[in-house]
Amino acid sequence: MSKIKKIKKIALWSALSSAVYFNVVSISTDYLYQHKDQDIEKYVQENIEQLILKQEQEIGINYPSERPKIEYTFPEKYIERGVIGLYNDQEDTLYLPSGLLTQPQWDFNDFVAKVATFNRTMNVKRVLNHELTHFYCDKLKERVWGKYYLFAHSYRFLSDEEIIADKIINEGIAEYIENKVDDEEKKPFNFQEWPLEVEEFSNHEIYQGGYAIVKPIIDKYKEKGIQFLLFNPPSEKELFTPQEYQQRVLADIAKLR
Repeated sequence: MSKIKKIKKIALWSALSSAVYFNVVSISTDYLYQHKDQDIEKYVQENIEQLILKQEQEIGINYPSERPKIEYTFPEKYIERGVIGLYNDQEDTLYLPSGLLTQPQWDFNDFVAKVATFNRTMNVKRVLNHELTHFYCDKLKERVWGKYYLFAHSYRFLSDEEIIADKIINEGIAEYIENKVDDEEKKPFNFQEWPLEVEEFSNHEIYQGGYAIVKPIIDKYKEKGIQFLLFNPPSEKELFTPQEYQQRVLADIAKLR
């Protein structure tokens, strides 16, 4: 067999193998979204109070006495988006796809799930800290605005710019607490590449960019900084000038002291 024919044959089998593998990955991921992992459920039940306490101590925040309801399988409509955790503020419910979550100390089942899903699993501790933060922020807003006011200001009534601004603050705060409790420091964010149009925003700006915006504010002002951010998201102009927004917030909070 000539070298060219051999290369073509290898390439063909590689393509077929890849197609089969990625089909298996898709099926495995969909299955694990709906699979309830009892080990993950046990971990959450045994550690949720310690995680909340650590958040309170590390960040200087105070959770309400109530706790969210937790579901360990995922709403089907969110599976296609690749979401790995969800907080529903209308139901006060955390949705954790436990089949796709791994314990902080891996076991063989976690390794198999990671391989079978092409690295689409996530550490349950990080996901739980992130989604608990959304619950905490929701309850902060609810205490001030009330449940029905929050519903009236849900995304269905907001402009695209207002939705992105709200997501940047909420996801930035959740990323901050997730990283802080896990003792992880993210690399500096390059604001030179910040979008100039609302259609250009992606999860990178919303999550990593949001984290970079809120970090110095929460570092300095703790819970007061979180409260100010939640009730003072970027204006339509500030959405496209994040560092100016950051400096404005720092200056405004300083005046309140």
